[in-house]
Amino acid sequence: MPGNKYSEMQHHRDTMFAIAIAIFIIAFIVSLDTGPVHISLKNIVNIILFQIGAGKLTATQGNYVIIAMIREPEVVASAAVGAALGVGGAVIQSIFRNPISEPYVTGVSSGAALGAVLAIVFSITIFGLFTLPIFAFVFAIIVVSLVYMLSIRSGRTPPVILLLTGIAISLFATSLVAIMLYSRPALENTIFFWFLGSLSGILWSEDEIVVPLVIVTSVILGMMYKQLNALQMGDVYAKSAGINVERSKLGALGLTTIAVSASVSISGLIGFVGLIFPHVSRLIFGGSNKYVIPASAILGATFLMLCNDIAHLIITGIVFPVGVITGMIGVPFFMILMARVSKKGYYNA
Repeated sequence: MPGNKYSEMQHHRDTMFAIAIAIFIIAFIVSLDTGPVHISLKNIVNIILFQIGAGKLTATQGNYVIIAMIREPEVVASAAVGAALGVGGAVIQSIFRNPISEPYVTGVSSGAALGAVLAIVFSITIFGLFTLPIFAFVFAIIVVSLVYMLSIRSGRTPPVILLLTGIAISLFATSLVAIMLYSRPALENTIFFWFLGSLSGILWSEDEIVVPLVIVTSVILGMMYKQLNALQMGDVYAKSAGINVERSKLGALGLTTIAVSASVSISGLIGFVGLIFPHVSRLIFGGSNKYVIPASAILGATFLMLCNDIAHLIITGIVFPVGVITGMIGVPFFMILMARVSKKGYYNA
């Protein structure tokens, strides 16, 4: 019976969501214990309960400082950045109808890189410690806005034109970055480390800006699942379904840009998260963005937390850039994805 089949599918989704959330919570707690100083599960839980006002602090003051002031901001940031990239990937793949798209194709990464490098090369400190992330965020917004405006054709933004314009503007911005790097070789190490992506040294003050932006934009994008599902079928279908195509595209791109650029501004460039987890979510939860968007957020957050743990554990006393870890894991998946595209066709991968 169709009703029974739907009920079974919904039960499967509910079960898988419960498992995904449980793994996320476990990964969060494991991440809080990742570092040179071991802190027991009992003390970690006690500190978390104390922070939310649900008990007295019995852990030592030293343990509290390590968890609350050093590790928690980094773990929360890794979860937020992973969620933003996962959701961004799901949205971009729906808009472009392209299985190998990720948030960076709109120019957000090259724009953020341009802003960050400008701040580093010209020693701009107008906003103090927040100068680099603010410049990265603002330039990411500017570049994506430019890509969108240059893609308009007769009041429409065809996905192919949007994609090609994003690639062209990204290459131009990357060329500007290369020129600045060449002119200031002494700063190459600082800039290179930012390009590789890192979550070390994140402060609560940065989380307080980025996390609310990621949560709000992700919730709104999740509520737009009907429009995104229609756009996934093509502009003609979306229009026939009563969707305002251009308004939906602009809104979805704008929200995605805000979330991803805010994340990139504090983490640097972290690849493959936005490419991998929308696909994994579709395999597990089905093709509707009603499920793909929240699943991509949970899985992306969990993945980046665990990758950040690996970055801390590879060599004692050295923290590897987390972007290197995501790349090492992401490249094999990308090759598998390309094989699926070749075998099944562009839209069926």
